[in-house]
Amino acid sequence: MLTLERIEELVNSGADIVLAELDLGDRDRDLLGLAVVSMIHLLREDKSGAELDDVIRRHYEDTPEQVRGWWDW
Repeated sequence: MLTLERIEELVNSGADIVLAELDLGDRDRDLLGLAVVSMIHLLREDKSGAELDDVIRRHYEDTPEQVRGWWDW
């Protein structure tokens, strides 16, 4: 049986596989990290209606505007 903790480990391991095989720049690494944090947020908080700004506010010290600025959004 998969526990929430095990699923979190697997999601992070999947990201590590990508990071180990691809020579990504900081922006791409940050984007992959944001995707992982978002998936784990949905799993842990059970908030299927969550928005990106909700995830950023909960898991980052920077504001949503600052994080979006990493990609010139």
